[in-house]
Amino acid sequence: MSSVKAPTVGYVGLDHHHAEPYLQTLSTLPATVVAACEPNPAFDADGVDALDDVPVYGDVETLLARESPDVVFLTLPNRDTPDAIRRAVAAGCDVFTEKPAARTAGELEALRDDLPASATVCVSYPWQSHPIARELRDRVDDGFFGEMRAFDARFIASKLDYRDADHFIFDPDASRGGILQWLGIHWLQLFTRLLEAPIRRVNAATTAGTDGVAVEDGVSLQLETATGGLGTLQAGYYLAEGVYDTRFDLYGEDGASRWDPMGREFGFTGETSLELEDSGGRWGATPHRTITHDYEPAPGYGGSWGREFVEAFFDSRAGGEPPVTVGDALDVLRITDAAYDSARTGEWVEVAGTDH
Repeated sequence: MSSVKAPTVGYVGLDHHHAEPYLQTLSTLPATVVAACEPNPAFDADGVDALDDVPVYGDVETLLARESPDVVFLTLPNRDTPDAIRRAVAAGCDVFTEKPAARTAGELEALRDDLPASATVCVSYPWQSHPIARELRDRVDDGFFGEMRAFDARFIASKLDYRDADHFIFDPDASRGGILQWLGIHWLQLFTRLLEAPIRRVNAATTAGTDGVAVEDGVSLQLETATGGLGTLQAGYYLAEGVYDTRFDLYGEDGASRWDPMGREFGFTGETSLELEDSGGRWGATPHRTITHDYEPAPGYGGSWGREFVEAFFDSRAGGEPPVTVGDALDVLRITDAAYDSARTGEWVEVAGTDH
């Protein structure tokens, strides 16, 4: 982090799967959580082990008025996030919010238009800070792939039988969608980060195969970029407890990459490898190479690279741009909007124009 004074933090939204990991990340940084807020009165804040003995309020307004934190961290329902951001910014706070920061692109666009130019708001898509994702960005920038022809991603996770399906992230009013809006969206954001051309249209199908759950537990997307690159994304809650199956692969005219970001079980220990295949003649007799990343053990969401993402947000408070802006997040929600429209109509749907 830069020499900016260590910020005080108000944490809003303890009834969330990422609250504990984010609090663990904050505990490793020069930042102090001075208060928390949980609007759900039925939630027991004492069960959040990573939360120190700080005041816990029942609404954002009271926390802001009594504690005046420098920064607000938000892990609220998508429905409630835009209003919480408005209130925090109006109180002079910078904001770090869980993705996707709204239910629809329209909601997020209205928020963006309301924000003053001086506001620092970061949306949490930390996978772009993973060392392999940064390696891929560098390879795209130096022309390793050439023209991108195809891209393929997969995010398969354990069944909802092993998850709290009564939680608000599976409630269509609070969250809008299911597996796409919760997990598959990570890879959509990486596509927007790595592909040199925006995704211009989507064809999608969803399934809601879990009794009592109204949002989708499976989704399959076809995607096409503005330059004709073709992609796919498969996501679903299909596997045994604690098991994952993930891929993130790119195919260009001159090079290709293959990566399993997650491994069989969720966690950021051991190692992960990126396979690179040169088909453009750069590497002569050794066209196939493997880059192995050994994880540095660290607590919190995403371990050491998740911490680097939060550090980049704190550093941006000195006047730079956060690692993922509201505009960046809006590009992603425009893709999910098109995907849900396509699943409803059975047709290819154009993605609304991006901001970049």
